[in-house]
Amino acid sequence: NKQMVYYTATADLSRDDVHIFANYKDNDPTSWGMQPVLTQANAAQNKYGNPESELYIENYNVIASINGDGFNMGTGEPGGLLIMDGTEYHGPSKNGFFGITKDGKAVIGTTDEYNTIYKDQLQEAIGGFGARLIKNGVIQDGPSSDYYTTRHSRTAIGITRTGKVVFMVLDGRQEPVSCGGSMAEIAHIMFEAGCVEAINLD
Repeated sequence: NKQMVYYTATADLSRDDVHIFANYKDNDPTSWGMQPVLTQANAAQNKYGNPESELYIENYNVIASINGDGFNMGTGEPGGLLIMDGTEYHGPSKNGFFGITKDGKAVIGTTDEYNTIYKDQLQEAIGGFGARLIKNGVIQDGPSSDYYTTRHSRTAIGITRTGKVVFMVLDGRQEPVSCGGSMAEIAHIMFEAGCVEAINLD
């Protein structure tokens, strides 16, 4: 009897005019720092959407932006993998990753899979945070720690059977508006959204 409010956006990567990019403070990962998601999105829009810029991309338009990997609260250093435009700026952690291959396919994998299969194959990537939610179409069981079992604000990303990417943000800690969700609950949200692979983000 509690309300959960969440938002999803789906990206169809089979379209030539749809792309997914990793982002960072000022769209520049060469030095660590912290910045809200909206400010990061605006930085990317200003960098690539300005016709006066030498980096201008025709018809570039940020449609949706979500938070990603965990990070060092003092420095802003990513907690896991960060690849932007084919360059690895931070290595993976134990929590796996979400990425876009150089041929435009979405993938979710483990750190071992990154090191043995995907290293040098990814155009964009960010680290996961805490748990794989769905693997091969099956909802995964998580640990019994409070982080997994209690309700929090959550962000997740998943891949459908046809290769579309689903972004999900769940509001929390603001009852009665939205109570948040456990890992099991967000796994079900992603499953119902059609995901066969999904990973928790920060």
